[in-house]
Amino acid sequence: MGTQYRQLTLVERYQIEAFSDMDFSAREMAKRLDRSNKTISDELKRYRKGAYKADVANTMAKQKRTLATKHTKRSLALEKTIQTHLYLGFSPEQIVGRQRLEEAAETVSTCTIYNWVKRLKLRHLLARKGKRYKQRKGAEAGVHLIPNRVDISERPAIVDDNVEMGHWEGDTVHGQDGYLVTLVERVSKILLTKRVKRKTKAEVTRAIKQLMRPYKHLCKTITFDNGGEFADHKKVGKALQCQIYFAKPYHSWQRGLNENTNGLLRRFFPKGAAIGSVPEKAIKEAAFWINIRPRKTLGYLSPYEFLSGKRVSLIVAI
Repeated sequence: MGTQYRQLTLVERYQIEAFSDMDFSAREMAKRLDRSNKTISDELKRYRKGAYKADVANTMAKQKRTLATKHTKRSLALEKTIQTHLYLGFSPEQIVGRQRLEEAAETVSTCTIYNWVKRLKLRHLLARKGKRYKQRKGAEAGVHLIPNRVDISERPAIVDDNVEMGHWEGDTVHGQDGYLVTLVERVSKILLTKRVKRKTKAEVTRAIKQLMRPYKHLCKTITFDNGGEFADHKKVGKALQCQIYFAKPYHSWQRGLNENTNGLLRRFFPKGAAIGSVPEKAIKEAAFWINIRPRKTLGYLSPYEFLSGKRVSLIVAI
């Protein structure tokens, strides 16, 4: 049985470039790279105009593969990679966007991934699992619990534009024997979370101060839900030197980013989960996985990458 052909990698092409500069023959290069003589000869012939340049050769090879007739059968390795990222909480759109950002050699469309999800019965891995949002009703629920409450209608319009960092949304996630305080920054999408045993205003206020301590310089406003646990908002505003606002009751879309992020946390800690008994390490790991998810609004960078300015490889192996 013959050996299956493998495309030359960028590393191998850099080696070929170095060997070319040293006037190695194609046969000698093939021996050192453990490749066939024909593979190296064809590579050199293909880019024989001027000196061989690895980056140029690699770009041309990618373009050729892009224009070539696509195989209907995707590799098992690619399918396994996509399933792994679905398990990690990536949406099909995020997987495709990240593949393009990292210039993966083999890519698929969003439609293809959804077809895989349907065929392999992996719908439970999708963020919303196809469920529709159930709108709640009410008018003033929770408002009477918040003294000196400042309504979201008084919040500066620039917050909605998402062009300025420092504007946060906050809420709590309920568990069987504990709660998670969550804060999300609107531009970077970074999630901060901390467990509290009781949902009292004192404990929640303390948790918010601790979470925001490293980001105090990056806090201009926080928009909370109308839960009584945020009744000490004046203390939070004073400690962080920021303005506090409250969404209208049953208008969860006014804190849409926070609500969506809480939904991602629910994938790790479903309703009824014993959050109070979960190891601290598990909570930190959940926040980590959420913060390395690529986001479409960030050009498929993750919140960590957006804040740090450093890229990491999430799809393509380093």
